[in-house]
Amino acid sequence: MIRFVACRSRTSVLWIGLAWITFLPNALQAQSFPFVIAGDDAAETVTDRSGLLDRPAGGNGFVQQRKNQFVVAGKRIRFWGVNMCFPANFPTHDEADRVAPHLAKLGINAVRFHHMDMQAAPSGIWSPKIENGERTFDTEMVDRLDYFLAKLHECGIYADLNLHVSRTLTEQEGYPQIQDPPWWAGANKWVMYYDEDVQREVKQYCHDLLTHRNPYRDGLARVDDPGIGLVEMMNENYFSVQGYDLYRKMPERFQISFIAAWNRWLTDRYKTQAAMVAAWESNQVKLGEPIFPVSSFASSGDHWTISLSDAELKRTFGVDGPPATRRAAVRLAPKKVLEQTHFQQLQYRELSVSSEIPMTLSFWVRADKPRTFRAELSTSRGGEWRDLGIFEDIEATPEWTRHSRIIMPKETIENEASLVMTIGNDTTPIEFSGIELRPGIAPVSLPTDQDLAKGTLAIPDAGSPVAAHIDMKQFMVDTEKAWVAELKRYLRNDLGVKVPITASQINYHPAELVENQLDFVDLHNYWHHPMFPSGQEWSPASWTIGNDPMEAAPTHSGWPANSLLMRTGWRFADLPMTMTEWNYPEPSVYAGGCVPMAAVIAGLQDWDGVFFFDYDAVGKNESNPDPWFRDQTVNFFSFNGAPVKLALLSQMANVFLRGDLKPLQKEAFSQLDQPIDGRYGLATRLGVRSGGGVPNLGELPDETHLDSGDGQVVWQSDGKKHGYLTLNTPATRGVWGTIADQTFVLGDMKIETEPSEPNYGFVFVSSADGQPIEIAERSVLTVVSHAENQNMGWNKDKTSVGTDWGHGPTMVTTLEATVAIPHSKAAQMRVFALDATGKRMQEVATDRSDDLVIVPVTPTDKTLWYELVVNRGTNNE
Repeated sequence: MIRFVACRSRTSVLWIGLAWITFLPNALQAQSFPFVIAGDDAAETVTDRSGLLDRPAGGNGFVQQRKNQFVVAGKRIRFWGVNMCFPANFPTHDEADRVAPHLAKLGINAVRFHHMDMQAAPSGIWSPKIENGERTFDTEMVDRLDYFLAKLHECGIYADLNLHVSRTLTEQEGYPQIQDPPWWAGANKWVMYYDEDVQREVKQYCHDLLTHRNPYRDGLARVDDPGIGLVEMMNENYFSVQGYDLYRKMPERFQISFIAAWNRWLTDRYKTQAAMVAAWESNQVKLGEPIFPVSSFASSGDHWTISLSDAELKRTFGVDGPPATRRAAVRLAPKKVLEQTHFQQLQYRELSVSSEIPMTLSFWVRADKPRTFRAELSTSRGGEWRDLGIFEDIEATPEWTRHSRIIMPKETIENEASLVMTIGNDTTPIEFSGIELRPGIAPVSLPTDQDLAKGTLAIPDAGSPVAAHIDMKQFMVDTEKAWVAELKRYLRNDLGVKVPITASQINYHPAELVENQLDFVDLHNYWHHPMFPSGQEWSPASWTIGNDPMEAAPTHSGWPANSLLMRTGWRFADLPMTMTEWNYPEPSVYAGGCVPMAAVIAGLQDWDGVFFFDYDAVGKNESNPDPWFRDQTVNFFSFNGAPVKLALLSQMANVFLRGDLKPLQKEAFSQLDQPIDGRYGLATRLGVRSGGGVPNLGELPDETHLDSGDGQVVWQSDGKKHGYLTLNTPATRGVWGTIADQTFVLGDMKIETEPSEPNYGFVFVSSADGQPIEIAERSVLTVVSHAENQNMGWNKDKTSVGTDWGHGPTMVTTLEATVAIPHSKAAQMRVFALDATGKRMQEVATDRSDDLVIVPVTPTDKTLWYELVVNRGTNNE
């Protein structure tokens, strides 16, 4: 078939006619073929990106912070990295010998060592035995870690060591267990901020890990090893940001230490009981009138809304309420338990709250039999859900019970806050009555049995003076700052850590702590993180993932799918910025999009590191006897065994690590607690800093067309189902997203795709040596849609395979396309289909016109990438 299309010459902006030869059948369904990028591939081919790495890692000295960048010997360094989790931190020596060069070939120059501290050997660093109440490191696991680090550093790969991640102090070590903690409070994450015994345990772990001498690195202690590039003290640790409701669930042992820390803080602040009482009495906030009319629940026309249809939820208004009030109630009878419980809620929306004014929430509740529900005050302003001071699981019993809570709003929100009762975790009918939300707190006096001198000041509750709640909020902030400062001082001064140190991620700490106490800031983000039914967290059988592309929804933010673009305003302007967890999880057909998305957003915003979560986290078992070198995907996150992601890692290393995509020149900074809307983030480098002000960036961009303004990146979408990004730099060009049956022009390069289902894929050309594509002697063309194991057990909605991940070898689906690539020596250019290592297979017949090489891409080539080389023979030289 002959097509006539428009093509622009390199020397003119005039459009001329060109005979365009299309070799492809007009097929709606793309074909698939086996394609496995082996976990030990280190062949020196055109797809090898190890040349981007400085070998050995640390050979020129330690990584340092210089203003808002990482440097080594004064030279800027970025990290293009992956996570290793659980047993993947401890490969055997033979495995390490094979894996480290493979990672280097992919362009990976950093590995984040994560979840080393959770389990005993062989999945963790601990010895399986706890003797005399103490845990010690397992000798073999430490040796494996030593050797793996040495091999990585030899290959030019730095380490980001995570200290406290998921270790839970056990009863055998003398510590009680928290029953059913929220995800952010397990592993002693919350208690470590104030409990001195837990803090000593954390320090001991840091000491043992960081002062250990690595025999494979000439006996260097880890703190003296320049191959260690970054240190993270903790991971996803909430404290003051979550507030003190968790206290009620703590074992008595941790309640006692919390009360002791609270009383010490009050003593330091006020010195005497009399001074404290005087200050508290002068700081009353009068209880005001209800913010909304106390609901009668007399009819469905009340201002409350219920978040599911009658088909899902039975609701009855006006049933008898608590006898003491004679008010009506609303009775809610869920027909089924939802996997995502927040889809069944009683809600009152469009509320306003102020961080300066405490609030009192009270209500009556009963259930036909004991069950729990969740009370929350929350907002999604700016596209990010977060609670505003209460997010608490409460028990309802068959007896009408009145609950009262004091809320210290975390933010000032105008008309975008919601009061919510979440009930989707249980089918037991539940009734609410007399729900009130008021500004202020009823005036109360301090109980006589609470004595500062005796250390018996209780944790504030609904019966405490309002000033006690205000002080508690400040106590938690001060306590958090003190622990972060103390642990960092210990690492830096006592142990001798020489590289940048951070704590938890940006949204886990108060902003002033992040800005003033950390050497760099970090972010975690996911597009469609796996979701699990209530009570079945991390079930391998019961899970779902959303299956739609982020490229189609640039502004969508709300757990579990958060657009990376909408995080661009979170950067702290004066500190280096990393994103140490990011992924579109498998087995979504859109999973590969996480790689170019990170390279483009982080590149434009000039972030300092991206670490994909994860490369591997899988141990040996009957179904996976050789996990490092498997031929299929086996879980949500791991890149190992995912050929599309691995190939794109290699290509996008050129974009981010080599620096093909230049950072945006225009900058704008806002105040710490008011990040700029991420829609500005494709054209402006965003950030926050103290005194940042309120920048005037003009009219908010239309999310359907976002443009970097310099021609490098354009993002087109309908905001729902379809969208794509184009990348146009001298050395790397391409497009990805829902791109089937379309034509794209990138300078003098033209891409035409055939119809395909699913409509999703990638087309990129990147030079091997960093030269502009027009003059590069060797380039790689990558064209692919997605990968999938054979015989995966998909559900009807294509949102889960349960435990049925199918088998390898993984099948790759390509797009059918025609790509016209400009080159000054087009007549001498040859094109070869490549195998999974990047070695040449068959030569591909092409057409040429003037300075264009026209490459047909078809599944019959059985590859996802091609080499374009100036004619120098048929071998791989």
